[in-house]
Amino acid sequence: MRKLYTEALKGVFNKRIRLLRAALDISQEEMASRLEVATRTYINLEHGAACCGALTLALFLVYICEDPDAFLRELFHAFEACDREVA
Repeated sequence: MRKLYTEALKGVFNKRIRLLRAALDISQEEMASRLEVATRTYINLEHGAACCGALTLALFLVYICEDPDAFLRELFHAFEACDREVA
């Protein structure tokens, strides 16, 4: 189950950071700096090759995400889909 939740988080997170970075018109290097991660790590996050850690998620929600409630609702729905997949 944990693996399904991790994949759901990766999917929601990487979509949001790609869209937000484009909307802000900033480089991957700048977004990496804002999230306090290495550029390579950010690229892996953006492409879904890695999952964010708790600190990265918190920095995103507090300092970068324009609508944390919408992000969390989307994540909640993704987790519900995981639950249905297992049931």
